[in-house]
Amino acid sequence: MLTQAVASSGQRHADPSLEALLPSTLGGASLVRESQNGTDLTRQSQPFDAFLAKLGKVRGDFTVASAYATSGLAAEIGAWRVSGLSGEQLLPGFKAALQASSTVPLAESRENIDGRSVLRLGEPGQMARGPLYVLPYRDCLLFVQTNDEGLAGEAVGKFPQ
Repeated sequence: MLTQAVASSGQRHADPSLEALLPSTLGGASLVRESQNGTDLTRQSQPFDAFLAKLGKVRGDFTVASAYATSGLAAEIGAWRVSGLSGEQLLPGFKAALQASSTVPLAESRENIDGRSVLRLGEPGQMARGPLYVLPYRDCLLFVQTNDEGLAGEAVGKFPQ
């Protein structure tokens, strides 16, 4: 739901400035960075659409960026942006959309990673790809999803200050 989506138009660089906030390497692997407009996402998600509706927004107001290795890296990095809103404004809806897509109550805690306060959503085993480490930044949310705390720390350390 969070980063892996399919673009119907084939456009994979809809928001280069959002892509640029994501690291180009992680764990020694080069990452592919892409972004898509919300209108290009073909995957339907009621929790996601409810998230936008509650904010008074539509898919056209949304962009997502992702950074991933083509093989062998147990982490996914992403960013969400909704026009006209700050990362802090997006956070409650992001948490609600994530929880609505889960079959179990997700744990939530604040952690200090690389000197920054990061929200961790989920415990190991609660989500297939691991906990999400989320950081509001200006007009977006930056996040990494992994079961590897070392990779989470490296990714957070590479997010802009």
